[in-house]
Amino acid sequence: MALVDFDKILQEYTEDDDDFGFSAVSEEEYNSVINKTAETADDYKLRLAEVEKMIIPFLKKLHSTGDKEYIYWPNRKPVIEKQIEKILKLTRD
Repeated sequence: MALVDFDKILQEYTEDDDDFGFSAVSEEEYNSVINKTAETADDYKLRLAEVEKMIIPFLKKLHSTGDKEYIYWPNRKPVIEKQIEKILKLTRD
C-alpha cells in the first residue's frame, strides 16, 4: 500500500491559479526554437557589423577634425539621407 495517494493529492490542485508560466515541449520543439534563436542572433550580429561599417568612418572623420571649430559640409542632406536609408534597411528589414 502506498503511503501517499498522489492522484488524490494532485486532484486537490486542479485550479489554474497555480500556473507557474511554463509548459513542457519535446526535444524537437526545443531544438527548433534554439536553432531559430541562434540564427536570429547571428543575423543581428552581421547587421550590427554592417551598421558599424557605416557609422565608424563618419565618427572617425569627426574625431580627426576635432581641433577645427567648424565643419564644412555642403550638400550633406542627400548623403545623410542615403546613410539613413542604408541603416534602416539593416535595422528594420
